[in-house]
Amino acid sequence: MKRRNSLSLALPASMVSEHTDLRDKTAALAQVGRAAAIYRVDEIIIYPDKPDESLLMKYVLGYMETPQYLRKYLFKVRPELRYAGALPPLRTMHHPVDDEAANIDVGEVREGVVTEANDNGFLVDVGVDQPLKVDGRGPSKGSRVTVKVQRKRPLTGRPVKKSQLDDYWGYDLRGSRARLGELALSPEWDLTIATSRLGEEIGKHTYELSTAWLTCRKTLVAFGSHKEGIHEIVMREGRRAEECFRYILNTIPSQGTETVRTEEAVHATLAILNNFKD
Repeated sequence: MKRRNSLSLALPASMVSEHTDLRDKTAALAQVGRAAAIYRVDEIIIYPDKPDESLLMKYVLGYMETPQYLRKYLFKVRPELRYAGALPPLRTMHHPVDDEAANIDVGEVREGVVTEANDNGFLVDVGVDQPLKVDGRGPSKGSRVTVKVQRKRPLTGRPVKKSQLDDYWGYDLRGSRARLGELALSPEWDLTIATSRLGEEIGKHTYELSTAWLTCRKTLVAFGSHKEGIHEIVMREGRRAEECFRYILNTIPSQGTETVRTEEAVHATLAILNNFKD
């Protein structure tokens, strides 16, 4: 099941810059993609930071989120995806493994890409051995769409929106022009949380957080980089972290290592927040 309320992560564009090897950068992003899917994150936002590796982050995380049968349409051969073959599968509801039209059920929802389109309708590759037809004018060829199967013979369906689905349907990616402090102060968020080793232990705010979690519509959880924490990053904007975030929390108290990598902090933080009912 998807979350009742929306959960977004804010990650620095420099997140993987501590790694010098592309294979290691890809592996770090793989951990983030898996964590986002496991804990039903709705959106990953990449905020500006130096060095800027946002392009690599968008390609790797976007590739992971895309069903395997659609990648040939949506991704060209690129150096950023050199180690994409080593990425773990998400195995979410929108990544089906059955590739036979005979096994599709009426009412099933699939991701697809428009392969042909005209004024009367369009054909969609939904990862089976025949295209699905949708009547009426639709998106242009090459567009990614979400469709619901209405009939098996012939295979037909209609477009649906992710917001109409009950199941978790992957994460969206967004590149932010706004720096972290400005992003956190946006009125789109009902609840903002920054993670920091300098923050208060999350256990001290369990009751407050669980109550806020029930009532908020959109939550932003922000992470720093390996070089700078949330306080330092926001300070470069001439702001104080306490002015930008409702909570600044240490989600890994008494850590046994000198540093915690961003991808590790993402997993640890989301595992705790996942205990709050939404």
